[in-house]
Amino acid sequence: MFNSWFPESQDRLPLTWWKQHPVYLAAVVALAGAASMVVFAVLGPGLMGHLVFSFDAAFQEWHLWTPLTYVLVNPPGLFLLLGCYLLWNFGEAVERHLGRRVFVRLLLLLLASSPLFVCLFHLAGVRGMACAGIMQLEFGVFIAFATLYPRAKISIIILTLDAWVMAAIFVGINALQCLAARDWVSLILLAANVGTAYAFIRYETGAFKLPSFPKPAPKAPKPAKSAAPAVDDILDKISRHGMQSLTAEERRILDKASDEMKRRAG
Repeated sequence: MFNSWFPESQDRLPLTWWKQHPVYLAAVVALAGAASMVVFAVLGPGLMGHLVFSFDAAFQEWHLWTPLTYVLVNPPGLFLLLGCYLLWNFGEAVERHLGRRVFVRLLLLLLASSPLFVCLFHLAGVRGMACAGIMQLEFGVFIAFATLYPRAKISIIILTLDAWVMAAIFVGINALQCLAARDWVSLILLAANVGTAYAFIRYETGAFKLPSFPKPAPKAPKPAKSAAPAVDDILDKISRHGMQSLTAEERRILDKASDEMKRRAG
């Protein structure tokens, strides 16, 4: 299914064109995030709350769709709209560099990282954790861009900073906000998101590889047993134990060898 939806032959091509401008998957995801604000405003937090992921909602109330839909819970806001624009911009750069198939794997990994950590901490005894909104995914894509292009120049009003510097500032500010509010859930999810994006790009660019277990040494092949005893072995057995010691199979082999010798002599 993955190959049919994202064929390798079109990996570096845009999804479509709009007014002679290429449209990549990152733009579609960003537009979907912006559209989700309108849906949230129309339906309200009561209905949209059924799309939020938590361990209890997913596995006790059987809201099995929430690991995929939590990113659609986005109250309208200027910062969220700005995040969608940055997802479009930086996500497209990542998609062009790595190809659409790798970019899809990155999005799926970022999508799964928050629910996975929520489940792990719930099983470890930390209750009440939940995740909602596309901001973590947008931030993860920016971290991926900064990992891929650490020296890329990004201008903000009158400042121009390297991408890695801006990423470090964003991570630091978010971490300090979570620390000040004692919001350990958001701090954990921030660390998971940043670590996932960074590790994925480093892996895809060949900076490190996953550990592999040593393969067991192949066993030496056992010598093939002779299907039948050799004539010399049979003669040696006769000299030591006499004719009565031969089995029926050994007698047959000896008679066959004797007939062959007579045929050659004749």
